[in-house]
Amino acid sequence: MAVDMRLINASKYGDHPNNKVSICARNVARLYEESNEHRGTQIVFSDIGTPKPDSFNIYDALKDKLVSDFNIPAHEITFIHNWTDRQKPDLFRRMNAGDIRILIGSTEKAGTGLNVQRRVVAMHHLDIPWKPSELEQRDGRGARQGNWLAKEFFGNKVKNFIYAVEMSLDNYKFGLLKNKQRFISQMKNCELSVRTIDEGAMDEQSGMNFSEYIAILSGDTSLLEKTKLEKKVAELESYKTAHFKDVARSRYKLEDLEKKLAASKSTLEKLVLDNAHYKKELKYDTEGAKYNPIRINGENSAESAIIGKKIIDLYKNYQPENKDRPEMQIGTLYGYDLYIKKEIGWIETETAGSYDFQTTLYAQSPATGIKYMQNNGIPNIDNPKLTARYFLSAIDRIGSLNEKYSKQVAELEIEIPIVHELTLRVFDREDELAGMKRELTVLEEEITRKIKEKQLEPESIEIFPDEPEDEDLSYHNGPKR
Repeated sequence: MAVDMRLINASKYGDHPNNKVSICARNVARLYEESNEHRGTQIVFSDIGTPKPDSFNIYDALKDKLVSDFNIPAHEITFIHNWTDRQKPDLFRRMNAGDIRILIGSTEKAGTGLNVQRRVVAMHHLDIPWKPSELEQRDGRGARQGNWLAKEFFGNKVKNFIYAVEMSLDNYKFGLLKNKQRFISQMKNCELSVRTIDEGAMDEQSGMNFSEYIAILSGDTSLLEKTKLEKKVAELESYKTAHFKDVARSRYKLEDLEKKLAASKSTLEKLVLDNAHYKKELKYDTEGAKYNPIRINGENSAESAIIGKKIIDLYKNYQPENKDRPEMQIGTLYGYDLYIKKEIGWIETETAGSYDFQTTLYAQSPATGIKYMQNNGIPNIDNPKLTARYFLSAIDRIGSLNEKYSKQVAELEIEIPIVHELTLRVFDREDELAGMKRELTVLEEEITRKIKEKQLEPESIEIFPDEPEDEDLSYHNGPKR
C-alpha cells in the first residue's frame, strides 16, 4: 500500500499524481534534463513490485511513465533483472559511458557488485530495506570512488531520494533501521551497554500484530508515542543494567585490591626485616665497594675467579638427586642461604619459546623465606668474576624491592577508597524510569480502548468499499502522501 495501491488491486486503484512512482518519475526526469549535457545516470531501487509478466509492477509502471510523460527514450532505461551475470560487464560499460542512463533494480541484484558509478548523479529508494547495511550498499553504488561526473560537475555529491508515505509502515521501518544502526555503531565503537536489541513487534520474520496495523493505518499517533516511550524505557533499562554490572565489577575489583594490599603489606614487612639485616651485615672494602664474603660448599678459596668457576660448573652440571626436591643449598652470604634449582620452566628464544628444564640460582632469607635472584636466576657464565658476585647483586635488590612495594601499598591505599565508593553508587534515574513505565501503562490502556472503539465501527473493517461502476478510479484516494 505504501509503495503503490495498484500492488493491492490494480483493477480497483489507478495511477495517482502523488504516489511514489509519479513523484519519483518527476525527480528522475528533472535530473535527467539537468545532467543531459554530461549524460548523467541514475539508479532506482525497489524490492517491492519487481517485474512480473501480465501483472502490474513498479518497474514497468515507472518506465512507462518516464517514456510516455517525460519523453525519455526507452532504450536509455533498463531493469537489472534483464541482465545475466555474463551480460553485466556490458551493462557496466554502457552505463559508465552514459548510453543507459536509468537503471531500476532491487537490493539483492543491484545492491552489491554493481560498478556503474562513473556518471551517477542520483539514487532513488522507492521502498526501505530491512537492514542498515542494505541501505548503505544501495548508496554505495553511486556515492563511491570513481564517480568522476559528481566530482567534476556536482560538487562531489550524489543526490539521494528516499520516498516515504505518511500513515504507513514506512515510518515504522525507518524506526527499526535507526535502532539497528545505533546498536551496530555502539558495538563498533565499544560503547555498547546492552547485549541484545529489541527491534520491536514487527520484523521480516514474525510480521506485525493486527492491533498495531490498525493503530498505524488509522493515523493515531499514540502508537508512535508508545514506540518512542518504549525505546526510552529500554534505553534506561539498559543503563540500569550497565550500572549494576559496573557496581558488581567494582565489588570484584575491590576484593582483588584488598587481597593485593594485604599481600603487598605482608611482603613489605618481610622486605623491611631483610633490608635491616642486610644493612647491618653488609661490609665495604678499602675502596668503598661492597665486600663479597661468599662461601661455596666444598670450596675453600676466597678468590672471585675460583668461586665463579665453581658456580659456573655447578650451574652447567647440576642434576637434582631427588625429583621432589629440585633445589640444593650451595653456600651462604651475609646470613642468606644460596641455592641452585633445576625444574621445568618456560624458556624464551629469539623466535619463540618452549617448556624445558631450566637451572636457576637464588639467595633465600632464613628469617622471611623470600627468594632473591638476578636476571631471572641466570648468571653470566662467560665471566667467572661477575658470576662470583651474582648472589651479592641478587641480595642487593632488597632496597629497590622495598621501594617498589612501599609505592604499591601507598597507591592501593589511595585506590581502594575510590573503588569502595563506586560499589555504593545507586542508579540515580530510578524515579525517572518508574515514571516512564507508569506513563507507558496508561498509554497502552488508551491505545487498547481506541482499538476496541474502532473495531466496533462497521467501516473500520471494510478494506475495499464498493465503488460505483462508472466512477473514474484513476485518481483513487490512497493514504496521504
